[in-house]
Amino acid sequence: LLTGAASPMPQFSALNNTWQVAGQVSWTHTFSSNTLNDFTAGLSRVEGVLGSGAKDYTVPSISVNGINADGGQAYGVGFAQGDFIQHNYHWRDVLTHVKGTHTLKFGYEGWYGDDVEPFQGPWSQPKFSFNNLLALAQDAPTNEGGIMYNPATGTQQLWNWDAAARTFGLFVEDTWKARRNLTLTLGLRYDDSGNPWSRSASTVFGNFYLGTGNSVEQQIANGYAKGTHNALLHSVNNLFSPRLGFAWDPTGNGDWVVRGGFGIYNNWLTSANVQEEFRGSPPGLVMPTFFAGGTATAQAPIFVLGNSSKPPFGFVFPTFQGGLNAQGGVVGTNFSIGGINPHLKSPKADIWSVSVERKISRVFAASVGYSGSHSYDIVGNGNAIGLVSYGVDINVQPGDLITHQSIAPTRLNPSFGSISYADNNRYGNYNAIFFDFKGRSSRGFIDFSYTRSRSKDDALAYPTPFNPSAYYGPSIFDVPNRFSLSWNYSLKGFKDRGAAVRRLSGGWGLSGTTIFQSGYPFTAQNFNSYNPICADTSPGAPTCPSTANPAVGYAPGSGDYNADGNNLDYPDAVSYHQLTDNKAWLTGAIPKSDFALPAFGQGGNEKSNLFRQPNFFETNINLYKDTAITERVNFQFRFEVFNLFNRANYANPDVNFPDGNFGAATASHEPRFWQLGGRISF
Repeated sequence: LLTGAASPMPQFSALNNTWQVAGQVSWTHTFSSNTLNDFTAGLSRVEGVLGSGAKDYTVPSISVNGINADGGQAYGVGFAQGDFIQHNYHWRDVLTHVKGTHTLKFGYEGWYGDDVEPFQGPWSQPKFSFNNLLALAQDAPTNEGGIMYNPATGTQQLWNWDAAARTFGLFVEDTWKARRNLTLTLGLRYDDSGNPWSRSASTVFGNFYLGTGNSVEQQIANGYAKGTHNALLHSVNNLFSPRLGFAWDPTGNGDWVVRGGFGIYNNWLTSANVQEEFRGSPPGLVMPTFFAGGTATAQAPIFVLGNSSKPPFGFVFPTFQGGLNAQGGVVGTNFSIGGINPHLKSPKADIWSVSVERKISRVFAASVGYSGSHSYDIVGNGNAIGLVSYGVDINVQPGDLITHQSIAPTRLNPSFGSISYADNNRYGNYNAIFFDFKGRSSRGFIDFSYTRSRSKDDALAYPTPFNPSAYYGPSIFDVPNRFSLSWNYSLKGFKDRGAAVRRLSGGWGLSGTTIFQSGYPFTAQNFNSYNPICADTSPGAPTCPSTANPAVGYAPGSGDYNADGNNLDYPDAVSYHQLTDNKAWLTGAIPKSDFALPAFGQGGNEKSNLFRQPNFFETNINLYKDTAITERVNFQFRFEVFNLFNRANYANPDVNFPDGNFGAATASHEPRFWQLGGRISF
C-alpha cells in the first residue's frame, strides 16, 4: 500500500510504503451430534517505511508559531524514513456442547506479537521551534529536540528497538432456554494481558519510579529512572469479566420482546500502550531538548542544514555532559522520558442496556431502548482517538518559567525534561436512549433510528496533569444527536410481457442512506510556546527574560499561560457562543471575543469541550440493476450518487486560539460525486 500527499514544498513530499503478509488456518471437528470444536490460528507481518522518497532530507523539521501547514510543521520531511515491523500470531479454540436447553461454549485464545522499530531516520532529524518568522530568518530557534543520544557520552546515536508481548484468555458461556419465552446468556471470561519485555540490549525499558513525599509533586521531585527487563512488576492478570444477557417475550406470541444485559469489560492495554513510552528513557538512549542560550550541562541549539540523504543526514548536533546522576538523569539536559505505574491495572467498563421492541403489523416493528456505561481506571490521555496513549507529562510546575526567569523549564524534577506518565486515574460515563422503526417486505426494507446520548470523561491531556477531574466534560467522541435512515426497494418490472421486455425492466432497484449527527466537541486551546514581554524593552536591555530583566506579561501570540514549560493551555472564556450558520466555518464560527487572556502566569478558566465542531448531514442513493447471465452467474450494474444534496460538511476546525484561522474549518468531507460500477457474482 502506497500512501502520501504532496507537501506545500515539493522537495519535502514523501510517501508511506506499507507491506502486509497474512495467513489463517481453521479446523472444525464434529465429535457428535451435539459437540463441535472449532480451532483457528493466524499470523501476519506488517512493515512500513514512512516519509520515504523525498527529494531533500537535509532540511530539519521546523515549526513556527502561527504557521499551520502540515500540522504545524513548515519545513522538513518529518518522520523521515521511519521503518516499523510487527509480527502477530493468534490462535483460538472453542468447544461447543448442547445439553438439553443449554448451549455451552468453552474457549481459549492466545496472542504473541513484537514491536521492531529501526527509527534511525526520524530520530536523527532535528526538530526546531521558532517563535515567529523573524526568529526563523535570524536563525534563532527557541529549542531543538527530536534526536536520540547516548546518555553516557552526551552524543547522538542511531536508534533501534525490539520488544515483544503475549496474552491469553479463557471463557465459558451458557445460552440457556430457561422457558419457552425466556432465554438467558451467562458468561465469564478470564484474561491475562501480559507483561511486555525487551528482546535486545539496545531496547532498554527505563521506567520512572515515584519517590518519597507527602504529595504527588514531592514524589515526582524525588523520583528516579531505572532499567527493567519487563515493563511492569507483574502481568496484568486475574481479569475476570462476568456478563449476563436476556431476551424475554412477555406475551409469548412474538409481538413483544424485551432485551437487556450487564457486563464488566476489561480493556487490553496493548503492547504499544505499555512499553513504547520507555523509548527515550535512561539508562537507554535519551531525547534531550536544547534551549536557546544553553545551560551549564548542555549546548544551545545548532541550526544548520545536513548534507546526506541517509541517517543521520549529515547534521551537526549539540552535545550535553555525559553520565547519569543518582536519579538516573542529567540536570539541565531536559530529555523527555516515559514512565508507567509499575502496578498498572486494566481499564474497566461496566456496561448495561435494556430495550423493548413491539411488532406493529406484519411488516413493521418499533423499539425503544436505553444503554449506559461507567468506565474507570482509564489511563491518562487514553481517549486520544487514533493515537497510542503514553500518559501525560507530570514533571511540571505552574509558574516555573516566571519563578526562574527563563524560557527553559526547571521542572519539579530537574534531572529530566517532560515525564509522560501512565496511570489509572481517569473515569467516564455514557448514557443514551434510542428509538428505531423498521419495516421489511418482499420488495424492500426501511430502517429509521434516532439516538440521544451523552458521553463525559476526564481522559485527555489538560493544561495541568493534577486533579484531572476538574476537566470532566463531554468526551471528544460525544455526539448528542444522531439520525439515520436506510432503505431499499426492488421495482416490480413487467413480468407479463415478452422476454426482452422482462429482461430490460426486471432487476431494477433503488436504495439509499441518510445520516445527520451533531458535531464533535472541542476546546479552544493555545499550543504556542512561552514568549514574554519583559520590564526593559529598550535597545541593549538585559536578556529577556532574566533576573535583571524579568518577564511582566505575554507578547502577542504567546502561549503557555501558566508558564510551566508545556505548550497546552486554555484561555479565559467569557462566553461559549458560536455561530450556527454552516457557512460560518469558512471564516471562523467561534468569535475570538468569547475569550480573554488569563492573568500573567495563570491558567485560563475555559471548561473542556463545550464548543462544537461542524455537524454532518449526507444522503446517498444507489440505482442498480441485476441481470441473470446464467442460472449461476449474475451481473449487477450500479449508479451511485454520494452527498446527493451537495451539502458542505466541514471538518477539523483550527482550535489554536492565537491563529488567524482560529475557529475556521481546515478540511471538508467529499462534495457530491457519482460513480458507475459493475459486479459479477457466481
